[in-house]
Amino acid sequence: MKSIKLASLYFLLAYLISTIVVFAAYLINDIVMWVFIFTLMPVIFAYFFYLYLKKTECDLAGSLKETNLLIVFWIIASLLLDGIVYIVIVPLFYDYNPSWIFFTDHISWEYLNYGTIIIAGYISRYVYVKKLTKQ
Repeated sequence: MKSIKLASLYFLLAYLISTIVVFAAYLINDIVMWVFIFTLMPVIFAYFFYLYLKKTECDLAGSLKETNLLIVFWIIASLLLDGIVYIVIVPLFYDYNPSWIFFTDHISWEYLNYGTIIIAGYISRYVYVKKLTKQ
């Protein structure tokens, strides 16, 4: 991976922006929240994938390898951050004991999240390569 620091920063920004927007949408209405989860969150993650490829100046040949590494890194980071937030922080906020219930109850949503990261990564690479070959 060309830059773990940049990969980490962009992941945290995408995660933070997505979480804030979806939580704000949840306060408005459940339907708005679900619309944002399936439309805005993938776009945010795809944008940061694209920025990473652009900022690290990946060449055409190396862009696939870099995309694959970034996808794996972001899935692992997502799993770890979700674990910290939903197993430790949220239960403590609501005065519950830390618990794995989030993952057992929401595992299908986690798989959807990881699938979104994979799709966003490859779509972003496609756009990046198209722009790279135009130059």
